[in-house]
Amino acid sequence: MSYGSRGRSPSPGGWPGGGHGSAPSSRGASPVGSRTPRGGGVGPYGQLTPGEAMGQPFTGQQTVTPRQRNRDRDWIPHMVVSGAIRLGGTAGLVLFCYGLYLLATPGGGSSSSGGGAVSSDGAGAPEGSAVIVPVTPGLRPPAADPTGPPMLTTPIPPYSASAAPGTTEMIIINNEFSDGVVFCRGPVEGSLNKVYLDQALSKPVVKSEFDCALPDSPAAKQWGVGVPGGSTLAFGLRRGERATVYIALDGGWPSGACWYQDAASNARVSIAKGPMYMSEVEFTIEASGKGAVWYDMSSVEGVSGGITMNYTDDAGNMQTDVAVPAKFQGTSLQVVLAPGIGFPTVLSDKNRLGSCICNEWDIDSPECNSDACFAGCPGSLVDNPCGQHRCRKFYAKLYQDSTSYCGWLYAAKAQTYCWAMDEWQCNDPTCGYGGAGQPEADCSSKYPKGAAANSYSCGRGMNMPGGKEGELWWSSGAGCKDKMVNGVPTNPSPRRSGGRIQISFENLPWLHEALR
Repeated sequence: MSYGSRGRSPSPGGWPGGGHGSAPSSRGASPVGSRTPRGGGVGPYGQLTPGEAMGQPFTGQQTVTPRQRNRDRDWIPHMVVSGAIRLGGTAGLVLFCYGLYLLATPGGGSSSSGGGAVSSDGAGAPEGSAVIVPVTPGLRPPAADPTGPPMLTTPIPPYSASAAPGTTEMIIINNEFSDGVVFCRGPVEGSLNKVYLDQALSKPVVKSEFDCALPDSPAAKQWGVGVPGGSTLAFGLRRGERATVYIALDGGWPSGACWYQDAASNARVSIAKGPMYMSEVEFTIEASGKGAVWYDMSSVEGVSGGITMNYTDDAGNMQTDVAVPAKFQGTSLQVVLAPGIGFPTVLSDKNRLGSCICNEWDIDSPECNSDACFAGCPGSLVDNPCGQHRCRKFYAKLYQDSTSYCGWLYAAKAQTYCWAMDEWQCNDPTCGYGGAGQPEADCSSKYPKGAAANSYSCGRGMNMPGGKEGELWWSSGAGCKDKMVNGVPTNPSPRRSGGRIQISFENLPWLHEALR
């Protein structure tokens, strides 16, 4: 993730047009071409029942337009399972029954495919071999018990340095409530040219069968078409399964993001073009030995599940982030169905407080100074010191209330963003304005030419030039500080040295129990 608006890391790339995501020029706006800019607004919920969100058959009048799916007799790969699966006991019986189901289905069976990126076991698999597990087009995988243990989970071997020095393996795991798909995007054209499906670094992910940026790819036909330009990988994963890709020593992944969608909601509306109303992980991975692994978990859109991400380097040093919150308290928040899509989620403030109509910041405009604008904090506010300051003051107050969205996630020790610029926290409700040696509380002070909006929004630093000649602001102390949860910043950036990145999408049983 680049931190052009956060003052942390030079931007190695970015979402087209900036926005909330891995590399924003302003985290409050949405990536162009990836999802509809929401500005804090929400649409109609439609006729989607809790049962439908859990994968049960839809029997009512559908109010959203589902993605067109292949309805002919051809088979579309549901997922790729690397090598021979060696399971015993209950898991083996489950797999055996699933195999009987496939054989009884017209066109069932398996065929080989290049790649071998998706695995539920991975042990004993010939390099580059794969098994295509098909499903009938239009049919949804059976819904799993959201409170039960993941299916087909097998231990991931302990990390050991790769045979190719400097290579970083990225493991993506579905430990969510249902079978589904994990989308991982590299929006910068050509940026994933050194990311591969195999450890031998011979099978690029770009233009592979998993690249749903290509409308005719198997992944696009099964899970939906991603954003044109760059690459969006779509890995169909049953519960407990994992996908692995390999990043070469001199390769990287700028402005990346991964998000999970359950199979049932994907059958209605694909979010291959970008996450909406959900949790996601964001990252920028720089060259091994020369750069860092920048990453964070984001709940700026909502909380639709838990996420963990860790990085272990070649020396065995591990950096871990966890965002698996317990259920909220009070009545301010609620579990709802994602508008027009249907998976359970807790909507963020930007998606609960209405639309922001502020194309250009105006210090006195009622439209720009609404709760909706402060909650969503779009680019028009973020890019102005006063506009961003008022967003920060808005959230500083909410942080004091453990029943608010940000207050809940912070109290739950979730290492995640709850709003667009959440890498810093105000030291007090004034957020660095109105005191001696500070800008006026009403933003009437003149800012120095070229004042960085993020630093001047809260006084992130001391003895910063004021608007008058010789004037210094925040000489007595900064007005904000790095947000820390369990001693870890919201956006860690360990140096990259080969190693392993592990991203796991985790089930939150309480989220689904609330809609039963």
